[in-house]
Amino acid sequence: MATRWRTSFRPLLLLLAVLLARHSCVHAAGKANATQPAPDDPVAKAEKEQGDLVPEGACKGEIAAYCSDLPVGNRSLERCLSTQVKMVMAGKVRAEPDFSAECLSEIRYFKIALYKDISMNQEMVEACKEDIASFCDDDFLYPEPGNVLACLRESKESGRVSDACAAMVFEAQEDAADDFRMDPQLNMLCSKDADTYCGDVQPGEGRVQECLRRNRKKLNWECQAELFRQEVENADDIRLNVRLFRACLEDKRRFCPDVLPGDARVKDCLEEHRADPEFSKTCKVEFDKMMERRAVDFRLDASLRKYCHKDIVETCYPDAEDISDVANWDSKVMECLQDYKEELKDPRCRQQVHRLTKRAAEDIRFDHPLHDACQPDQEKLCKDVPSGHARVFTCLQDHRKDLRPVCRAALFDQEIRYAGDIDFKFGMRQACTDEMKRLCAQASDMVKCLQNHVADADMGKACADEVKRDEQRSAQDFRLNFRLNHACFEDVQHLCMNACAPPGTEGAMAAAVAAAGQPCGGAVLKCLSEKVSQLQNAECREEVFYFERRTVEDPALDVPLQQACKDDADMYCGAGAGYASRDHSRTLSCLRQNRKKLSQKCKAEELRFSAMEASDIRLTPTLMNACGLELHQFCRGVPPMGGHAFRCLQWHIQESGMSVACRAEVDLQTMRQSQYYRTDIALQLQCDADVAEKCAEVDAESDTSLGEEVEGDYGPILHCLLQSYQTLKPGCQSEVTYVVRNALWMYHSNAGLTKPCHADIDALCNSTHVPQGSEHKGPVMGSFGQCLVDTPLTKISDKQCRQLVGVVAGSGGHVGGVVNENQLEDTLTKIAEIQLVAQAEAEEQQEGSTLVLTGWMAFIAITALAALLLGGGFFVYRRYFDPRRNYTVVVKAGDV
Repeated sequence: MATRWRTSFRPLLLLLAVLLARHSCVHAAGKANATQPAPDDPVAKAEKEQGDLVPEGACKGEIAAYCSDLPVGNRSLERCLSTQVKMVMAGKVRAEPDFSAECLSEIRYFKIALYKDISMNQEMVEACKEDIASFCDDDFLYPEPGNVLACLRESKESGRVSDACAAMVFEAQEDAADDFRMDPQLNMLCSKDADTYCGDVQPGEGRVQECLRRNRKKLNWECQAELFRQEVENADDIRLNVRLFRACLEDKRRFCPDVLPGDARVKDCLEEHRADPEFSKTCKVEFDKMMERRAVDFRLDASLRKYCHKDIVETCYPDAEDISDVANWDSKVMECLQDYKEELKDPRCRQQVHRLTKRAAEDIRFDHPLHDACQPDQEKLCKDVPSGHARVFTCLQDHRKDLRPVCRAALFDQEIRYAGDIDFKFGMRQACTDEMKRLCAQASDMVKCLQNHVADADMGKACADEVKRDEQRSAQDFRLNFRLNHACFEDVQHLCMNACAPPGTEGAMAAAVAAAGQPCGGAVLKCLSEKVSQLQNAECREEVFYFERRTVEDPALDVPLQQACKDDADMYCGAGAGYASRDHSRTLSCLRQNRKKLSQKCKAEELRFSAMEASDIRLTPTLMNACGLELHQFCRGVPPMGGHAFRCLQWHIQESGMSVACRAEVDLQTMRQSQYYRTDIALQLQCDADVAEKCAEVDAESDTSLGEEVEGDYGPILHCLLQSYQTLKPGCQSEVTYVVRNALWMYHSNAGLTKPCHADIDALCNSTHVPQGSEHKGPVMGSFGQCLVDTPLTKISDKQCRQLVGVVAGSGGHVGGVVNENQLEDTLTKIAEIQLVAQAEAEEQQEGSTLVLTGWMAFIAITALAALLLGGGFFVYRRYFDPRRNYTVVVKAGDV
């Protein structure tokens, strides 16, 4: 490379100056690109010797008119004329006479020569003498013209030069920003490309540089590097962006009158006011161009470059010695800072990254990697969608399935970065402005607060729709749920590594899927919900429960359920019913009413959803709504999870304070538990080992038997447990007994579990246990259960019904105690025979006042008495002291 330079990345510390004139200030501006004077031109030689314009040159008339009283030398005439041109440009004075094109050209070429050879600029030499001696006195490194000025620019940017020198260097930068030829290095390396691609562009106001940037890919690489170097050096001061400065001068006066230039302060101030209704369209257009350009490379953002210098090197490029080692045009640095924003050490860096991410979320043009990846898709699918207000981003989301893989992946990556912070959710911020102030003013997590209020009557429809849309989108993949993603990272790695992996690719968590930007479809969220008892992180458990609670309130958030049941919902619940309704029960209740007709995959997902609801009473909105007062009155302090609170409601179902609505809902849930093993959490906890050992073939998690009704329309797992009742572990026996007892005591003629007893109840119990006029369509609390228990087993005709009654009656109507049907019938027969013999002997001895038993009868009587005492003692022990049961059975309405 012909010249040697290094790019430094410290802020410019400069004084305010006024810009150079633009072509419209004179009538002859179109001719300003006059021929450059030859090196041996007498005027040029005189100007070089004097360091100033000469009165005999092309500006003779202008000097006589405006600067006649000034001496020649040390740029006095050039400064006088340049100041006059600036005042004309600003509209402060009129040019009388007008500046000729030849004079303007002479001023321009004088400055070009001035900056090329610093010895002509005695004012700069004097101001920077010590700085040149300290930092730029190296003929080996800086042999080419203009390199001393280049060195001073670098030293100024690093804050090493004096204020006087910095002001002179800034003046040179200001002139070079107006005309690239006043930057000796840029002029030397880009003049040919400027002639080739920008020959018809009038120099001044940075127009040639802008043209070169538009043709960047065509430029030679040395010109590209120099053009970028100037852009980086000028990034922190709006005055060095000529077009932006002039377009926004009035806006600066209106919105930022007290903000001093430098350190990007004016830019930051204007950026905060971009959305103000009074912000001028002219300034906004130029400012948006600047922001779009800034997104291309982090170095074009002076604040990011300044505050994130160390974090970029340490976090994103640990092998680099300095920020200058990072390749130009690297927009990936911003993505790195976004991905590791929680680990950034400098709080000012985090703040700047947050601000830039917020801007990128508002307008895809300010997100260069995403804009670059999705430009063809945007032109194809969103060509009529205007930029700004996150409209293009939303359009791409809506057409996700139609995007090219590279765009879909970039979009998904950015969605992950935007998750969790309402600052990055422009649509929600706009739609929920009032709700944020009214409902969530004190909330630390605005998104979560809005989610919790989404069903409120005073939540506006636009806000509710946007919150639901965002929440449904986040349910597509656990990585889009910011809080859960962070809280559950370790648990996901440990328990759900393969949940998102395509079939046959187990071993890494869906690497290919993630790389393609393909959401997991709620698979990992489903895995975490199913394995919630195994989660190690308490915060993860809280987030999973929060997600479950939101899911039961809006089933559309359960993506596997939605996908599995979409066709079924359309078929049985009305076309397009789907899950759009805020009413949790509408579509879900419809599916449950048509359960036998559902497809196998929908039936399986509905059962999983029901099991999730049953795991915690707070996850059953219908039960919570119906039994809120009862839970407070009867079950205060009872844990809501693990089925404890629901069991408490079962125990108090016949209390006078139990409302009809609550009693009906408890009865409905009880009947569902008797049908589906996985919906009874207490039964599941006690019996999983027995199920694995004795019922593996009909395990409810089997794809072939999941949710199928067998043997009298009650669940296959419960049926299997009843068949193996005698060999079950004590805890499982107790739970099975409890389930059967509740089914009998809360009898339904159409309930699957008690269906075998229907004929016996009609034959044995209707006349004495059914209230007059009742057809026992609903539950008859305790009546039929008491009737069946009071009836000898030998009179119950149905074998399955005898088994159910025997399970309950075996321990005096209480849970526990193994009962064998055959043994029970034999015992009843023998007792009847003993009663007959005892009665005959008693009649023979009626005349005596004392009952005398002898022989076998005495032995049997004593044995019976002992058995009675032992049985009574055992009953009392089991009733009040048995440690195997962690609950107390409450028997109501004359039951056993």
